[in-house]
Amino acid sequence: MDGSSQSIRRFLRAHYQGAVATLSADDGLPYASVVHYACDQQGRPWFLFSDLAVHSHDLAQDTRASLLVWEAGPDLMALPRATFLGRVCRADPDPALEGRLMTLLPGAESYLDMPDFHFYRLECARVRWIGGFGAMGWLHSEVDFLLPVPRELELQEAAAVTHMNADHADALADYWRMASGSEPAAPVRLLALDPEGMDLACGVDRLRLDFPAPVTTPLQWREQLVAMARRARSPSV
Repeated sequence: MDGSSQSIRRFLRAHYQGAVATLSADDGLPYASVVHYACDQQGRPWFLFSDLAVHSHDLAQDTRASLLVWEAGPDLMALPRATFLGRVCRADPDPALEGRLMTLLPGAESYLDMPDFHFYRLECARVRWIGGFGAMGWLHSEVDFLLPVPRELELQEAAAVTHMNADHADALADYWRMASGSEPAAPVRLLALDPEGMDLACGVDRLRLDFPAPVTTPLQWREQLVAMARRARSPSV
């Protein structure tokens, strides 16, 4: 992570859990809790929270909050992490986005059947990023952070994902081998596509695979997926 908006988005997209800190509705003291999140096409984090959760109770009084995401490892101070500061507000995703979130958020389908669960999104005011020792800085607005995305990509994602899972299981397994360096222990599924890459699942394990450059059309998705399949099958990889 070098402080560019793309490197920060890629870091955020590559993870799906972190810690949300809110301000206690009782006494205003900071309260942090572990959460799952999923990014929309632009790179904005979304959550699925229960009304019974302490952080939901806090957010009903004061939407100011932050999300901390970190790279796991033995020496956290030497590894990348980022804090996204802003407001976490209840929001209703459109059908295309809801389908994406339901796939990416663990357990979302069962949770959303319960009447007290609702979607929230982080409206980011600024980002504190740390790439490791001596590498750190700020992004100062959501405009600097989010990726503009053509509506066509948002609407075509579900069809593209369904097609890959139905007709290209061999390519998905090849992507997994290339990204993980190991044989998949179960069938590999494509969870989601966005302009900057794809999310794969194999059993309970997940992997993020970035594209070399962002795409802007569904045709470019196809071109990137074909090129990456060829690369994964190349003896030089």
